[in-house]
Amino acid sequence: MPVAVLYLATSSSRSLSDRRVAGRSLTLRMMMAAARAGVTTIGVPAALHTERLGRELRRAPELAGCVRFVDGRADDPPFTDGSCLLVPAAALMDTASLRALLAEGADPAGAVLAGTSAAGAPVLLAPPSLVAKVWHSIASGEAVGDELARAVEVTRPAAVAAAAPPIVVREEGDLARAEARLYASIGTDADTGVDTFLHRRCSLHITRLLVRTSATPNQVSLASFLVGTSAIWCFWHATPWSAPAGVLLYAAACILDHSDGELARLTFQESRLGAYLDWAIDTIIHSMLVLAMAVSAGGGPIVLGIGVLGAVGVTLSALFARHLPREIEVGPSVGGILKNTGNRDLFYLLLLLFVLFRWVFPPLLPALAILVAAGSQSYWVACLARIRKARAAGC
Repeated sequence: MPVAVLYLATSSSRSLSDRRVAGRSLTLRMMMAAARAGVTTIGVPAALHTERLGRELRRAPELAGCVRFVDGRADDPPFTDGSCLLVPAAALMDTASLRALLAEGADPAGAVLAGTSAAGAPVLLAPPSLVAKVWHSIASGEAVGDELARAVEVTRPAAVAAAAPPIVVREEGDLARAEARLYASIGTDADTGVDTFLHRRCSLHITRLLVRTSATPNQVSLASFLVGTSAIWCFWHATPWSAPAGVLLYAAACILDHSDGELARLTFQESRLGAYLDWAIDTIIHSMLVLAMAVSAGGGPIVLGIGVLGAVGVTLSALFARHLPREIEVGPSVGGILKNTGNRDLFYLLLLLFVLFRWVFPPLLPALAILVAAGSQSYWVACLARIRKARAAGC
């Protein structure tokens, strides 16, 4: 089973590794990166076992049972009996790079992450002989970066390219670079244009404050829900003045919705409950906004029924998008096109059209409600069509 040990590269590494970067210490970040790369046991010098790290570990159930603190008073067989991933405690690197390094386990000479040895802090899949040679120094909390760099120069293990350039923290200025890297990579592949140019730019400031508190992502999600319900209230029997306020409140809810995910990723508080809560809140807000716009359109029970149909369509589309992602191909298909366009950018356009019609020509609002109701069915209907086509082809 893969094992890893954190080590101190320089004499300043002990204090720097305990410094918080975006809400969590570098030591915890390196332990989490190793665990998510597939390491099952992580050795940590007892010298790094600070009160802060203890609190962080209690809030990181993912590391429960993985971490073992060592003090150098005796050899610890799980670490000295085979190859071991040696990782500097005061550094920042991505999980993909460590996973690629572990994949080189068959090489008896080990492997090193390219560029880290020159920085005096090799990220090294070390053979048993090297682990045994430096074990006492590592476990005792001594600086071994230069010794490991010399060993790499002599043995010349295979160099593995890093997925992202690692940052070795040797001084105060490196902490700022590490934090900037984390915040720069805070987005997701699902971000749209509005997400990039509005939501993320605003949520980043909120997240920077939240990581310094005990706030949880789920609490931020609930705050997003409260703001979103205020937006729904503004659109319910909307006036020319409440409708624009509703758009602003919707934007604020979206910003908070982004911040809860950022907080979860930065502080390792991702959970299935959080993901489900985030999805449920998003679905409720969008479906109820569609219904609220139909209520504001007037037209009696018929238009109200159309609004209900639209809200149901939004909910069904959300269910299909969440639970059947493999059934919908991204590409030139109808389902793929709808998946790419059925995002918040399009919803903003819908809200702005509603505001415009409410101001300029209210009689057009029922027609907009019909258009929304029809469009909300398109995605899940396209899902069903592609599922039936795939099953027919399979038969």
